[in-house]
Amino acid sequence: MTTRCRRFQIAAALTLAALAVAGARPAAAGTTAFKVRLQPVTLLYYFSAIDLTLDSTALAKLATPAAGTALPAKTLTATAAGQTLTANAAIAPRAANRLTAVQLTISNAWAVRSIGSARGGRTTVSARFSSGGRNATLNGPAGSGAVIRLSKLGVNPGRFAPTGLDPAKARQGALLMRLDLSRARSAGSYGTATIVITATTT
Repeated sequence: MTTRCRRFQIAAALTLAALAVAGARPAAAGTTAFKVRLQPVTLLYYFSAIDLTLDSTALAKLATPAAGTALPAKTLTATAAGQTLTANAAIAPRAANRLTAVQLTISNAWAVRSIGSARGGRTTVSARFSSGGRNATLNGPAGSGAVIRLSKLGVNPGRFAPTGLDPAKARQGALLMRLDLSRARSAGSYGTATIVITATTT
């Protein structure tokens, strides 16, 4: 009697398992629309300080169109006064260049990577002196009274299409300004003017 009950229970279990398998259904499939929205962004690269050296050769070329050029031979006649001879060679160098508006271009002084709007976005770069004015003054060595005046600060290019963020597509540009060196009478360090560079992208 005990053996028959066990067989009956096993048969019942097998029947229920078969019913469960027969009642399974496939999972439903759905779709999800996925979008990414990028806002305009600008990455500006710049130097925290630029220390420019004007060496003697560069200054000589600025000062006169004939720097280091020998003048024609001179024939002199000496005059005597007691035991002293004098002769006047009357050197007459060409007029010096005016150094009141020396153009300075600092190439590759900044760079930008940017993403703009899809409707003809543009990246704009500008520069100004931190004083807020159009000019700045570099003071020479202490007590010398020597100065260099800066003006006409600008950038090139000032406006261009967004570059994207590809590492190879940064747009590099220059700082432009004029230097008045007419009162730079002393050798040494002249400083300091702060330049603010601004880049925006629409």
